[in-house]
Amino acid sequence: MTMPRLSYSQFGEDLVAKHALRSVSRGFYVDVGAHHPFTHSNTALFHLEGWDGINVEPRQQSIDEFERDRPRALNLRAAIHNELDVVTLHRFEGGLIDTVLPGKAKNLSARKRTAGTEAVPGMTLNHLFDAYVPSDVRVNYLSVDIEGYDTEAIVAFDLEKHRPDVVCSEIHRFDVATIAQHPAVRHLTGAGYHLYSISVLSFTFVRRDAADRLGLWQVPKEPVATS
Repeated sequence: MTMPRLSYSQFGEDLVAKHALRSVSRGFYVDVGAHHPFTHSNTALFHLEGWDGINVEPRQQSIDEFERDRPRALNLRAAIHNELDVVTLHRFEGGLIDTVLPGKAKNLSARKRTAGTEAVPGMTLNHLFDAYVPSDVRVNYLSVDIEGYDTEAIVAFDLEKHRPDVVCSEIHRFDVATIAQHPAVRHLTGAGYHLYSISVLSFTFVRRDAADRLGLWQVPKEPVATS
């Protein structure tokens, strides 16, 4: 009898990443918008398999939970933002949909219970990698789930300098017929990444030049011509 696979993610993103990184026995992850050590976590599965990593989350309560349950990781209280060093976080009950976008917060408040605002440190993805990822460490998995600011963060991320093997990011309000033109997708594919999987809102990309090392025959070495 085949046992069901246990997923901690909201939409099975961790199982997709595990499939792509199945040849990596003990790797390194960066989880941006980590939320909780286990609930809706894209990296809990890797943590339990002995991986090291960095968890980034703006809520202090969440950081306290990571410090308790993932003491082996570096747990940073920060919000990813391309322009601001101090960011206003719009909080909602439960913390799952907290956002740095005022317009998104206003729309959400019409149907979700708010929990106030707070000022939190802000940093870019580039600064996060430059300052906190050890220079001798290969990042195998980057997960970005920051409630509406995902695309801005990814598009500003220097993928020529920082090249995680696998990148997972949410994309909202997309059309599959035109998804190749989405700014985040264009940025990633233009930097040599292959769209590996779509899990509801979460898009997983794999570096083409890492496919052989990872044993992924499904990933073409060059983009597939569409004409």
